[in-house]
Amino acid sequence: MDDTALQSLVADDTSGQALAYVLARAEASDGTVTYDAVSDAVAPETWGRLLKTGALVPIHDAFVVDDPPTVRAALAEVGIEETTNLEQDITETDSSAWSTADKLAGVGALGLMAGYRIPTIKSAIVGPMDLVLGPVAGILPFPLLIVVLATVTALVSTGVRRQLLDEDRMNAHKERMQQVRDQLAAAKQRDDGAAVDRLTDRQQELMRNQLGMFKQMFRPIVWTMLVTIPVFLWLSWFVVDPSGAIVSVAPIVPMVDRIIWSAHLVGPMQVWMVWYFVSSFTSNLLVKRATNRLFDCQRQSVAQ
Repeated sequence: MDDTALQSLVADDTSGQALAYVLARAEASDGTVTYDAVSDAVAPETWGRLLKTGALVPIHDAFVVDDPPTVRAALAEVGIEETTNLEQDITETDSSAWSTADKLAGVGALGLMAGYRIPTIKSAIVGPMDLVLGPVAGILPFPLLIVVLATVTALVSTGVRRQLLDEDRMNAHKERMQQVRDQLAAAKQRDDGAAVDRLTDRQQELMRNQLGMFKQMFRPIVWTMLVTIPVFLWLSWFVVDPSGAIVSVAPIVPMVDRIIWSAHLVGPMQVWMVWYFVSSFTSNLLVKRATNRLFDCQRQSVAQ
C-alpha cells in the first residue's frame, strides 16, 4: 500500500477507526484477521475499501495488515489509537490480594490445625463443638452423623467458593490461554516471527496473571477450614471418648465383616476417617452438580 492510499484512509474518520480496529484485532491474535472477527464494528463497504486500497493483504484463509509499523505511525499522526472495544483481558489487579479478613482467617486456620498436635488447643475446640454436636450424636446413628456433617461441610465449601471465586473469570482465562497457544502454534507453522514474539509475550503475561489466580484459589480453602477442622477434631475425639462408647460398636463392612470404627485400615487411617472422606467426596460432588444446575437454570431464565 502506497503512502497516498494510507493517508487517504486515515484521513477519513470511519476508515481510520476501522483500520485501527482491524490492526488491534490482528495483533491481539496471531497477526491475522477475518471479517467475521471484526464484523461487529466494521461495515462491509469499509472492509471492502481496506481490501481495495491494499491495507489488508490475503494470506491463506485470512488477512494481514500491510506494514503494521507504518500504519500505526500514520494513525498516531491523526490522533487515532488502536482499540478493539473487546472485553477487557484478564489481568491481575489489587482484587487478587488477600484482605485483612482473609489473612485473619488464614491465621485462625493455622491455629485450628495446631489442634491436631497440641491437646490443649484440641480440648478448647472440642468443648464448644460438643455442646452443639453432642445432642445431634445422641439422635443420629454414627454413620448417618458422619454423612450429615460431611454434607454440611460440602454446602459450606461450595457456598464459600461461589462467594469468593469468580469461576466465569477463571474459565475465560483458561480459554484465552488455549487460544494463545493455538495462535502461537499457527504463527510458528507459517514462520511469522513478529507474531511469535508478540504471542510469546502475551502467553507469559497470562501465565503471570495465572499465578495471581492460584493465590485467589486458596481464599475459599482457608475459610472452609474454619468449619472442617473443628468438625474433624470433634469426630476424632468422639470416636474414642468413653461417654460415646456406642461409637465403637462394630459395623459390618462388605468383604471385611465386622470392624470397629477406630480400627486402622491403612497406616493412621481409621475406619471412621475413610467413611468420612467417602461421604465428603460424594457430598461435594452432588452439591456442586446441584448448584451448577441451579445457576444454569437461573442464567437461562434471565436470558429469556
